[in-house]
Amino acid sequence: MRFDDLILAEDDYPQGACENRQEWLLMYSRGVPPAVIAAWCRVDVRRVHRAIDRQIGRHPGWFDRCWVLHDQPARRRDRRRFRRSREQVWWEHYTAMSTYVARVGGVPAQNDSVEARMLYRWLENQRRSHDTGRLARDKVEALDRLGEWLGTRKSNPEELWARRLEEARQFKADTGRFPFYDPQRHPDEKILAVWLGRQRTWDRKGRLRADRRETLSVVLPGWSAPAMT
Repeated sequence: MRFDDLILAEDDYPQGACENRQEWLLMYSRGVPPAVIAAWCRVDVRRVHRAIDRQIGRHPGWFDRCWVLHDQPARRRDRRRFRRSREQVWWEHYTAMSTYVARVGGVPAQNDSVEARMLYRWLENQRRSHDTGRLARDKVEALDRLGEWLGTRKSNPEELWARRLEEARQFKADTGRFPFYDPQRHPDEKILAVWLGRQRTWDRKGRLRADRRETLSVVLPGWSAPAMT
């Protein structure tokens, strides 16, 4: 048999998702974060997490033999010892982000790839947590080591928020209404409409800072009611 006989034609390569859970577990045991495994295998990262958790439940000693690329708190030796904590999940995602930045040379953009899209969404969550003051100092310092991770928020998130509030106040004073999100009819209102809609969403989910809610109520009475076209 010639070597060329072993080379597959392009159309013969496997397509679609890799469903082999043993391969997922092997990669995880060698230090590959779940988010990266999911991207490589083109599967939902939650399925990878479930496979890992089931493996730990069946074979508790397996986790202790896994290679880990970052420091983690010791796994608790109680009835919840098989559940990964929020801290562990956060550092797994951070490891995946750090690996991506080292390989590509910068933080991911939303449309670069499937892997980049997942990491971009995670980073956006960190940006929002940072804006609301809920991101721990050790995590901020870790993210700072990645480079310019804050994007437009790098200038000053408090100043940006205050500027948007003043723009919304001035808009209300000039028009007598709140901005609409309608790119076709009101394209110039899009930025303020998105910003105000985000404040309403955070308030509904209990994630809006109390001082900001109070400021909005004073400067923009009735701000929490959705704008009507």
